[in-house]
Amino acid sequence: MLWKESSPTDRLLVYDNKIIVEFPLLGESVQIDIDGDVRDACMTPNYLAIASDRRLYLVRKDALDSPLCCDYGNDGLRKLEFKSPDLPLTITRSTIPEEQPTSDFGWADLKEPRSDVILTSTLTTIYLVTTENGVSRVTRLFNEDDYARKRVISCSVVQIPHDVRIVAATSGYDHSLFLTEKGAVYALGTGSRGELGIGLAPRVTELTELEALEGVRVRRIVAAGWHSGALTAEGDVYLWGWNHRGQLGQEKEAIELYPSPLDTDLMIKRIQMRAHQTALWTAEDEVHPSIIFGTNDIGMPPVTLRYFDVPEKEPKLISTSKEIIPDDPTAHLSTNRNVKMVFVKDGQRC
Repeated sequence: MLWKESSPTDRLLVYDNKIIVEFPLLGESVQIDIDGDVRDACMTPNYLAIASDRRLYLVRKDALDSPLCCDYGNDGLRKLEFKSPDLPLTITRSTIPEEQPTSDFGWADLKEPRSDVILTSTLTTIYLVTTENGVSRVTRLFNEDDYARKRVISCSVVQIPHDVRIVAATSGYDHSLFLTEKGAVYALGTGSRGELGIGLAPRVTELTELEALEGVRVRRIVAAGWHSGALTAEGDVYLWGWNHRGQLGQEKEAIELYPSPLDTDLMIKRIQMRAHQTALWTAEDEVHPSIIFGTNDIGMPPVTLRYFDVPEKEPKLISTSKEIIPDDPTAHLSTNRNVKMVFVKDGQRC
């Protein structure tokens, strides 16, 4: 498997030449065999987009056997005109144990772009990034609301102020981030909660560089819900957006309009986000996060820091401002930007 991702109602598993969509609530799994190698895939709540080395596919999740497709040309992506494929995709359906709705599919493997074709999606919009001769183009490929009204797929090119090569893209509810090969970060979409990192911007329709990160070499970008993050080549973390459930590591509800550095001495190797959480790893090959900010519970909780194995550091308690409950497997601490930590080793606080 190349990577996986999940939502509260379904799961996407991506392989070299097939896609598997699982619907736990329905107890059903659908395998889609792809003509060619899978380059990228993404999904909105209702639609799935797949890019192979030959075609682009768009398909409703409740009609996976009726996709629309667009062919590639030898000279790259030609004019995007979607139609029903000449040959139907091979669809295999099977049953899986029915489960309660959950988005907890483990912390999914991060996608590593395998080609010059990248897909990313918000709740309603799918963006396509293609690169030719070292210069990338971003296309607004599909919007659910527009398609529901017009029943026509209207693609449009997004303006980029400079010629850049984009190597990664990620999205939250209604905003997207793009990372260039030189480590610059660009944003697009809604910014009413600071999620774009460029100040209070109700809506941005062209790629806009995050000036607050100018001169910082970013190697990983993440976004989910209404917050965003960046991991630098030096292991530093920047977070911004809406801290309404502690996902930015702050004690009080707040909005960070610009990227704010996380004050910690730890070198972070990996970062991921969910709608209301931020997870950090201090070792690249670890399965479980070393640190988790935020919660799925309603309301603003004390920030939860969960530590597992931290390399080259002896487990110890570092300046807590709240009493630790002995029977609590994790410590719930009130923190601020000077992050106060609890280390846990072998399931026990130290």
